[in-house]
Amino acid sequence: MLIKLAAFVLPLGIDTLAVAIALGLRRVAPLRPALAFAAFEAVMPILGLILGHVVGARFETAAGVAGGIVLLAVAAYVLKEALEEEDESASLSFSSFRNAMLAGFAISMDELAIGFPMGTSGLPILETLTAIAAQAFVVTLIGIAVGSRLGSLVGRRASRGAGMLAAAAFGLLGIYLIVQRLVPGLAWS
Repeated sequence: MLIKLAAFVLPLGIDTLAVAIALGLRRVAPLRPALAFAAFEAVMPILGLILGHVVGARFETAAGVAGGIVLLAVAAYVLKEALEEEDESASLSFSSFRNAMLAGFAISMDELAIGFPMGTSGLPILETLTAIAAQAFVVTLIGIAVGSRLGSLVGRRASRGAGMLAAAAFGLLGIYLIVQRLVPGLAWS
């Protein structure tokens, strides 16, 4: 179960790291983004998790395959974002509580999408949400610290590389979920 939890949570952390590095390049203070990202990244997957648990219990194989397809779509989206030239963090502002909430919502859209495959995989909701919130908080603090110490060119490359790594992790996890449901005997350890 720990491996399955890590397989879902770590790619989310890599994606958050990419944005946090970019925020660090802009010299954004770390506490407000860390709190906003942790809160939103823990709350956004709840709907998908609950729906995934219900659908997964009723339509186990089809739900697992659908969850894998959703992860492949998330991978494609994250890769597209990583390859785009514009800085995703440029639109994120933490100058007020309202702006911090909007930024938290914007950064957590992949958590909303990933909730369904998490639910179909049978992950425990409370532990999963706690792990997501903890990784978001820690990774944001680390990413902003790294970004604030890196030069602009190196920081953009690091941010882009982290986004591409997250896309690859989401894609591999999506493929594994599909294969796991379609090939008898293949299971999480």
